Amino acid sequence: MVIFKSPFKPVQIANEPFGDFILANLWKHAVENPEKKAIISAEDESISVTYSDLYIQSLSVASFLHQRHFGHGDIACLVLPNCYQWVPIFLGCSLQGGAVSGASVVFTDYELERQFIDSRSKIVFCSETSLDRVLKAAKNCPLINTIVIVESDPKHPIKDYPFGIHKFSDVLKTPPMRGVPAKDIDVNRDILLLPYSSGTTGSPKGVMISHRNFGTMINIINAHLQDYVQEVFKGTYKMYEETDILLLPFYHIYGFGVLMNVLCCGKTAVLLTHFDPDVFFRSIEKFKVKMLMLVPPILVALAKHPIAQKYNLSSLTICISGAAPAGKDLIDEVKRKHPSLKYIVQGYGMTECSMASHLPDFKEFKHGSCGRVGSLGEMKIIDVESGKELNVEERGEILLRSPTIMMGYLGRPQATAETIDDNGWLHTGDIGYVNKEGDLFIVERLKELIKVKGLQVPPAELEDLLLSHPQIRDAAVIGIADEDAGEVPKAYVVRATEDLTEKQVQEYVKQRVAHYKQLKGGVEFINEIPKSAAGKILRRFLRDKNAAAVPQLSKL
Repeated sequence: MVIFKSPFKPVQIANEPFGDFILANLWKHAVENPEKKAIISAEDESISVTYSDLYIQSLSVASFLHQRHFGHGDIACLVLPNCYQWVPIFLGCSLQGGAVSGASVVFTDYELERQFIDSRSKIVFCSETSLDRVLKAAKNCPLINTIVIVESDPKHPIKDYPFGIHKFSDVLKTPPMRGVPAKDIDVNRDILLLPYSSGTTGSPKGVMISHRNFGTMINIINAHLQDYVQEVFKGTYKMYEETDILLLPFYHIYGFGVLMNVLCCGKTAVLLTHFDPDVFFRSIEKFKVKMLMLVPPILVALAKHPIAQKYNLSSLTICISGAAPAGKDLIDEVKRKHPSLKYIVQGYGMTECSMASHLPDFKEFKHGSCGRVGSLGEMKIIDVESGKELNVEERGEILLRSPTIMMGYLGRPQATAETIDDNGWLHTGDIGYVNKEGDLFIVERLKELIKVKGLQVPPAELEDLLLSHPQIRDAAVIGIADEDAGEVPKAYVVRATEDLTEKQVQEYVKQRVAHYKQLKGGVEFINEIPKSAAGKILRRFLRDKNAAAVPQLSKL
């Protein structure tokens, strides 16, 4: 049996309610420095909260929830942009023995209704911009008994909300109280987080993450960054004195994990509600940010956005990328534009493993890899057809096993059984291989591989090549039907200059890849590549776009 085990030192498996763990950290940082800023708004720096504020607000939210009969096993849905209020809301729910399920603020009322019903949400916290859609969705969700609106400007709240809507500013006036006793929370079985899987390979499913799952994950992340970031900076990187940027969406497990790391370490975080290049680069310069945890589209911005050159980004030393592959050409271009960035490394993970399964060793990082199995984890590679376990350098499906693996999909035992086998192995649906040093290399999503006459073409390979073209700002590749080949690759390209032609793009690729990888499906120029909040290309939208165009073309 070929099982690849973690080379990193083991961390403690979480054995206490996660809310108690984070609350204790807030208290510790508040006592050490009562005025220490925890979170500052990047768009409006006058909006900020201290660790002391977050501690008190969390207890006030817990008290409010207690009054609303929200308790053990209940679910709260958060339809909010990135904002500091996520912290006290999450902790208040956790202290009451409940869980949170995040949803995008751009979801339609149909999407919200589906998540409200599936998650059995009892209370909703939403923004002003999403309130109308939340109200429309909630009409068909009898379990929802409370809706709280989080004002966009707490200093100047809007007064005229529909009858029965609670304002978060009023929630914070509730006298603080402690939640349910910790002994009443089963860290192994109680749901802490209920994020929904992206739906890129199926309908959205609620991922049940326990206190043990996520608490252990945060222990792994904290220990890894402490050990390896300190090594890079030779002991001069003091976590509690640093400033991080919070950019990734909190309703996504990656973004939420980064937020929790900030709170554990006592850092100050500059928070962006959405990606604005000017605000992003300005924040790096002003706060002298040294390390970024991001997704490949942000690397593309660092490499190609013209405004980046207007700012002094020389404090940047480390970028850790995740959620989607970042190619060598892109990484090399970022390093060329920003020579202070000595380390641009990648990790690997998914919602179902509570965030990350693989983490980088900065000093031994291999181009194209996404690191090695994280602490306490195991991995094996199996043949897709036979299920046979494979050895180093052999490509197959990646399987994971760890204390961080989800409990399962809410209300979907069959989908859970199809994903986690009887021996506890999570079948990721990703194709990859391991080298002799234990570094993992991702080839492609099993269901995204383009099959050209039976030969596999990974879209990510062609996308990496396209992004190396100086006149291409962004790109995505899908497979389209072809009578002779079965499928052929088609590229969707965002031009950096308007004079770039389809023929030039095809010729650029033709000169660099095998014949079966060439863009025989054509090139289509578009204004923007559709991506999820986590930065993953939403190929299904491009497939739909192509399918809609085919009948029209056939009539010409």
